[in-house]
Amino acid sequence: MDASNPQQMMMQQQQQHFQQMMLQQQQQQQQHQAQQGNDMQRLPIRAYLDQTVVPLLLDGMSELVKERPANPIEYLANYLLKHDPQRIAAAAQAAQSSQK
Repeated sequence: MDASNPQQMMMQQQQQHFQQMMLQQQQQQQQHQAQQGNDMQRLPIRAYLDQTVVPLLLDGMSELVKERPANPIEYLANYLLKHDPQRIAAAAQAAQSSQK
């Protein structure tokens, strides 16, 4: 750091602070995901499915009925993959990381 430029020092300190905050946030998210994973393991089957798969599956089936494609299984599989919240979050995180 160049001690003769206080503005530059302040900017570097702010960047370091921001990076520390981002690292803490990522660690908290990882801890939350680990805890959530443990909680999911304890749920009864019906509750687990209701919280993870059923809402997306119902949305996909509604779209399937509207579209009535020639290959409904492939359509539903593609719909589920395209609208998977975990996949969307991972893509958003990857895009955010690439912008840094």
